[in-house]
Amino acid sequence: MSLTSTVIGSFRKPDYLAEIISDWFTVTSQDNHEYILKYNKFSKKNNLEEMEKVILKATSEILKLQEEIGIDVVTDGELKRENYVYYFCRKLNGFDFEKLTKVTLRDGAYTSKLPTITGPVSSKEKDPWIWREWLAAQEMSKKPVKVTLPAPLTIINTFMNEYYKDNERELSEILVKEINNEVVALSKAGCKYIQIDEPLMVRFPKNALSYGIDDLAKCFVGVLDNTTKVVHLCCGYPLYLDQQDYHKADPSVYFQLAEKLDNAGFDEISIEDAHRHNDLSLFDLFKKSKIILGVVQVASSRVESVEEIRDRVQQVLQRVPRERLIIAPDCGLGFLPEDIMRKKLQNMIQGVYWNNL
Repeated sequence: MSLTSTVIGSFRKPDYLAEIISDWFTVTSQDNHEYILKYNKFSKKNNLEEMEKVILKATSEILKLQEEIGIDVVTDGELKRENYVYYFCRKLNGFDFEKLTKVTLRDGAYTSKLPTITGPVSSKEKDPWIWREWLAAQEMSKKPVKVTLPAPLTIINTFMNEYYKDNERELSEILVKEINNEVVALSKAGCKYIQIDEPLMVRFPKNALSYGIDDLAKCFVGVLDNTTKVVHLCCGYPLYLDQQDYHKADPSVYFQLAEKLDNAGFDEISIEDAHRHNDLSLFDLFKKSKIILGVVQVASSRVESVEEIRDRVQQVLQRVPRERLIIAPDCGLGFLPEDIMRKKLQNMIQGVYWNNL
C-alpha cells in the first residue's frame, strides 16, 4: 500500500494534437500575444466538435498512462484547452481576446500583451458545460477523474481589467457565481474531485486574506457531501523548461495564508515543495485539511530519485498524519516531455509505498 497520489492538471499535448490546438507550454510569455492571435484564428476556422475524436484519443492515452503508472486520482490532462484560464474565459462575455493590452503580471514576474476585460462579465452558455467534458473523460477511466478550474483572483490578474478597474470586488463576485455554477453541476453529475487553481493568492496575500480565500470558498457552496473540494496554490511557472532564474512567489506567503486556508472548509490543499522545500513548521499550521505535497519538480528535466522523494515524504510525515498526506507533482506537467514526465511519476509512486516509509 502507499499514500494516495494525484496530479495537478495539465500534461503536454501529443504532437498530433499540438498541431491542431497550439500548446501554451511551447511558447514563452513574451510570445503570449502571438499565441493568442494564432488561437483566435484557429477558433474561427475550426469547429472543436469536428476534432472531438482526436481530442478524445489524446485524452484516452493520457488517462491510460496515469493508470498504468498507478496514479490514484487522475485528470484529463487539460488537453482540450489552450490553457486553463483562457479556455474557461472564452466561454464568458466581457473578455476580448482581440484587444491585447500590455500588462505586468505575477508580482512583476513577466510583462506581456494580454486579453482585455472590456464589458460586463456573464456566461455565453445557457447551462453549465464543463461537466460534459468531465463525463467524457470519466467514461474512459476506471480511476476518479479530477476536474480543474481557474479561481477568481487568478482570472482577474490574467487579464487587463479595463471595465471593472475601479471595482475588482464586483468582478470577483461575478466570477464566483460563474465558477460555482460549473462546480455545482460537476458535483451533481458525479464528479468526486473538483480542484480550483489559485496561484495569484501567493502573489497578493493581502487580497487573499481580505476576500480571495472567502470568495474561493464560495465557489464550492452547494456541492454534494461526497465531493472533495481541492485548492491548488502554485508559486509560479518559468518561461521554459530548466530556466534557473525565474521569479517564484515568496515562500513566507504559505505561512501567512495557512490558518485561514485551513479553516475555510477545503478538503485538500495543494502546495509546492519539490522546487523549493518549505520549512517543516509550515505543516504544523494545517490541522484540518489534507495536504497535497509536491514531491517532483515540473519545470526541471532532472528526474528525482525514489530515495530523494521518500526522504522528503518521511520528513513531512513527522508533521502531517499519514491519513492527511497526499503526494503529487508541484504543479502541471505541461513542460515535460513524455519520457521525463513518465519517469518522474513512476519514481513518485515508488517512493511512497508504505514498506519504504
